[in-house]
Amino acid sequence: MGQKPPPRAAVRQVYDRIAPHYADLYEGAGPLPHFYQTRLKLVAALLQRQRPGMILDVGSGPGVIGDHLRPLGFRYVGADASVGMARECRRRGGTDTGRFSAAASGEALPFTDAAFDAVTILGALEYMEAPESALTECRRVLRPGGTLVVSLLNKSSLYRLLARVRQRRNPDADPIPAAQFTRREAERALRHAGFEVRSVTYFDIELLPPGFAENHPRVAQQVAAMMEGLPVLPFRWLGSAMLIEAFPF
Repeated sequence: MGQKPPPRAAVRQVYDRIAPHYADLYEGAGPLPHFYQTRLKLVAALLQRQRPGMILDVGSGPGVIGDHLRPLGFRYVGADASVGMARECRRRGGTDTGRFSAAASGEALPFTDAAFDAVTILGALEYMEAPESALTECRRVLRPGGTLVVSLLNKSSLYRLLARVRQRRNPDADPIPAAQFTRREAERALRHAGFEVRSVTYFDIELLPPGFAENHPRVAQQVAAMMEGLPVLPFRWLGSAMLIEAFPF
């Protein structure tokens, strides 16, 4: 599924180090905040359609999505292989008794079968050494009729193609380059894990190359917002990421 992910130990080391400041990346202007903010809105809008219940966020990071789902009535459980991220997620929850965090690998979740009404795995499969195992675990802990929401980097997009070219030219620029996936790869892995895909939404429409976007973040964000406001479907292949909604069969 996708290309080879970065080593697990390297991923944990990086995320442990940046955990205290990671939530700050959701704020401000530029490609990355725009990506995160767009994904948060899409996930919240999708889950708002279903009855609130227990939700598990696999690869939760600091648990920012929990800030958006708790007002909808969901009880939020975050799980992250990075101890630093799990600790930060717990800290951000404060005294909220409807929010819990655990340090746990997505490939071996410490929860009973059918424990959750919904599971999200947003930007985490890209860093897992065994993403298929993680999806199987998501299927195990999800109740019958529950919902799985997965966010993946869209390998077929122009932006990701340029990012791969840039990575090959300068392999040391990113110590843990995230794996990318085609829609076909993602759907095949989901079916193998016992899921039926309900919808696929392409988001974060990017026309500008990564280097330009990093040097001119506000321009990149304005262009992305303008493109996403267009109702023309052919532009969707430019989405740098996919949000997939699936259910167990």
